[in-house]
Amino acid sequence: MDIISRRDKEKLLREADIIAAAEKIFYRKGFASSSMDEVAKEAQFTKRTLYQYFTSKEDLYLAVALKGFKQLIACFKDAVSKGTTGFEKIRLSGLAYYQFYKNFPDTFRLLNYCRFINASEEHGSRYQEMKLLDASMYQMFINAFEQGQTDGSIRTDMDPRKGAYFVVSVSVGLLNLLSETGKTFEQHYAIDQEDFILFSLDMLCDAIKRPA
Repeated sequence: MDIISRRDKEKLLREADIIAAAEKIFYRKGFASSSMDEVAKEAQFTKRTLYQYFTSKEDLYLAVALKGFKQLIACFKDAVSKGTTGFEKIRLSGLAYYQFYKNFPDTFRLLNYCRFINASEEHGSRYQEMKLLDASMYQMFINAFEQGQTDGSIRTDMDPRKGAYFVVSVSVGLLNLLSETGKTFEQHYAIDQEDFILFSLDMLCDAIKRPA
């Protein structure tokens, strides 16, 4: 069993404090409008101290995003573990994603900014970890598709990789749109947001379900 030194423990605690402070600032102002000065003030450290742990605001963002992404993947894993057929695993994952969107709206919005962060040597390790987690998530859904095609719950005329990407991209696109429009959507279309999301998830599941 590894025993970390007191100095390393203090370093980890300080890093966690900085990430928690950045999370608050990013949630409050959004990533683009936030500054390292504001994070330093929230964390009660100097900006110089922040740069001892994170090379840039983007690097700090990735640390915050990784925390949220791991939380999301844990929700997916829990959902998949409760399904018996491949179809049930996909359906429960969709519902879990909706619950994440509903329960953690700030984290959901922050994760959307990942696509605007470019990989670089400055924050390569965190970016690579994010990519590995993303790949493992897709593989989990691919496995569910393959299981569903074997157990007869999912259409066999659909490539599992394309099917997994279809489900994820449509779900992400839908919730991103609703996250951006908020109450405007309900007011403009006179449709309850939750009813529409559940309706859309049912339509999505019908597209992959094997006909009776």
